[in-house]
Amino acid sequence: MPSSPVPEFDAVLRRMFHRDGVDTLPAYLERAHGIAVEKMTKLDVGVFKIDQDDGAVLVVRMFSAARPFAAAQGDLAVLRHLAELDFPAERPLQGTPLTQHEGQAVLVTEFVKSAPKAEQPPHPIVRLGAGIGRLHGLPVPHDADRPAGALHHFAEGTMSDELRAAASWLDALAKHTPGVAFDAVTDLRAALDDSDGGDGLPEAFVHPDPVPKNAIFTAEGPVLIDWTSAGRGPRLASMTLVLRSKWAARPLLKGYTKSVTLTADERERLAGLLFSRALIDRVFRVCCKPESAPAAAKRLSTLRRDSDKQAELLLAMLA
Repeated sequence: MPSSPVPEFDAVLRRMFHRDGVDTLPAYLERAHGIAVEKMTKLDVGVFKIDQDDGAVLVVRMFSAARPFAAAQGDLAVLRHLAELDFPAERPLQGTPLTQHEGQAVLVTEFVKSAPKAEQPPHPIVRLGAGIGRLHGLPVPHDADRPAGALHHFAEGTMSDELRAAASWLDALAKHTPGVAFDAVTDLRAALDDSDGGDGLPEAFVHPDPVPKNAIFTAEGPVLIDWTSAGRGPRLASMTLVLRSKWAARPLLKGYTKSVTLTADERERLAGLLFSRALIDRVFRVCCKPESAPAAAKRLSTLRRDSDKQAELLLAMLA
């Protein structure tokens, strides 16, 4: 697990990168879920592909011990709701898909297999955008009607909660940072205070990170996966990570706006939301490497210009 020169930031890194009991997870899955593990392959931090001895394949997500079990219960409620609505998403394991291993929630879902590119429908990113548009028109599940849109490693809640979390990281960093670097941290902190988290914009049932990496492209079309912390939030703010993409943003927005019309407020605030997403990422990097704070502060104006330019390009496409 990476370490930080700022002790208060270590809890963030631990939540992101550390899981207990990975070596005993196969035996636990057999004991608690009846899963006979033939092979376990790490896909991401806390995410494992499970090949069973009968040929069936599952995915196991083991969340940080710092994440409340109730949050994982909300994730399961989301998946069951999506299954009832026949929305293209991963499906929870039948029976008991959610348990705890060494104080960490364990959620088991069915594996979604991708199709060869030649067998996929055309324009996959446009189709992904259309799927997100459909999602934003669905009712929010009663058991997961919670603030959403933040990247769950950073905060539970909306992008505004992420901005507040990032501000707390910088406040901790400032206590350990003298001189020029302190001035840079202060400038970054002021930028966070002025940033837009999407409060007051139209809300919907959102996936917090609907990027192509979180979609499996099948013969029937894209299937969204990793619904961690999904719920209700400002719909445009939840899409900022993919809307910053130079290659995916325009086709995704083309598909999205087939069923969703951005409001005047959303159009006006798009650049600010894109800047907020970029700034949160930059602050995280600074907290991992405090000596980069002066360079990061100097790039604030560039981040704003890039966000303004990206928003201008996207809005021109919609004109």
